[in-house]
Amino acid sequence: MSVAVSSPTTTRTRPRLGIRDFLRRNSYVVALILAIVLLVANLMVQSDFGWVQQFATFAPLAIAAMASTPAILSGRGGFDLSISPLMTLCSCVFIVFLIPNGLGDPLTAIPIVLLIGAAVGGVNGLLIVFLRVPPMVVTLAMYFVLIGVNLKLIPTPQSVTGTWVSYLAGTVGPIPGGLVTIAVVVVIWVALGFIPYRRLLYAVGSDDAAAFSSGVNVSAIRVVAYVLGGLFAAIGSFALVGLVSSADASQSSAYTLIAVAAVALGGTSLVGGRGGVIGSLIGAAVIYLLQSLLSGLQVSPTWLQFIYGVMLVLSVVIGALLTLKKKESA
Repeated sequence: MSVAVSSPTTTRTRPRLGIRDFLRRNSYVVALILAIVLLVANLMVQSDFGWVQQFATFAPLAIAAMASTPAILSGRGGFDLSISPLMTLCSCVFIVFLIPNGLGDPLTAIPIVLLIGAAVGGVNGLLIVFLRVPPMVVTLAMYFVLIGVNLKLIPTPQSVTGTWVSYLAGTVGPIPGGLVTIAVVVVIWVALGFIPYRRLLYAVGSDDAAAFSSGVNVSAIRVVAYVLGGLFAAIGSFALVGLVSSADASQSSAYTLIAVAAVALGGTSLVGGRGGVIGSLIGAAVIYLLQSLLSGLQVSPTWLQFIYGVMLVLSVVIGALLTLKKKESA
């Protein structure tokens, strides 16, 4: 009598995804939860939240944060401190040169302003990559250069009314204008996911030596990251003009540090290779909604800087903990 012997079967079990692994892969989750909580709190405190005006006020901060992201993702201490004064420069050019010379219509003004933003970003990238100057030094120098240029162009605030940009502070059809400018940046970032660039940017930010060994043009990827930041800043300049209906050189540094805080809060690693524009947008929402809530509760504005600092430190600490490799059991 023959006995059938069944062959042993091996059952593969998927490794459990721990909380730290989940947060490492979805680094924006903590900021998203916090943003939802703050939004609910704002709606409870403020009876008339005013969505259109809120989006218009939020848009410049959100875009400044998103514009700061590509340089940070590129790694090697990538930072772009010139984003905020670049937004002001683009708004100054639009108001001082383009509108008075009959070039203020969208089909003419938008390409010119975008070209200026991309060019400034490109200069930053080329100096950093080919002269091997630390990003902090290059972009800080550009920060001061742009502030000086802005003060020369507009020594005193100059207002503008009756232009198409005013719709960005109101509505474009049924859509809040501020949401339109934010959506433009988000669409560009999402579109980059359909070509190799975004994947290569993460590879360079994570390990540029390995990326170079695999044939990636690391220098080109990093230069394009700064060009993208300048391009996004130029888009943000239209949101800025739409909000304040003026160009004011004294506000050149308004979004510099708070944008970096939003990037870190949104889960982007400050050493590069992890995070993204969407996380920075959520981080900016947290900061904006917190500011709005404290204002609604009539908390002294002097506490804001302290709270921003604490949030930035916590974001950096959480990011560092998430990047720590698990110890392998012996």
